[in-house]
Amino acid sequence: MTEINVPGDEVERLGALLRRVTELIDTKTSGFDAADVGPPLAGSGANFDDEWKDGRFQVKRNTKDLKDACEAIIKAFADADNQQADALKGDGSTAGDK
Repeated sequence: MTEINVPGDEVERLGALLRRVTELIDTKTSGFDAADVGPPLAGSGANFDDEWKDGRFQVKRNTKDLKDACEAIIKAFADADNQQADALKGDGSTAGDK
């Protein structure tokens, strides 16, 4: 049997993945200690930490916007499906037929 993928399924999966990304962004730091790795790596680690602190808010906000858009698309698919189902359940007449 051939599986049929509904576009909404991919959007729903993307929304779930974006929720996971948001959770990972909110994780605590590992407790990096510069003395444990030595000067060359310590400088790179500190630079990364500083850059990540600056970009974390923007990445989190953009991820939330994308997740919200996925949810809106999924809702639009469901609403369209419900409208089509309601139309098919009707008596076959349209609003203009009176």
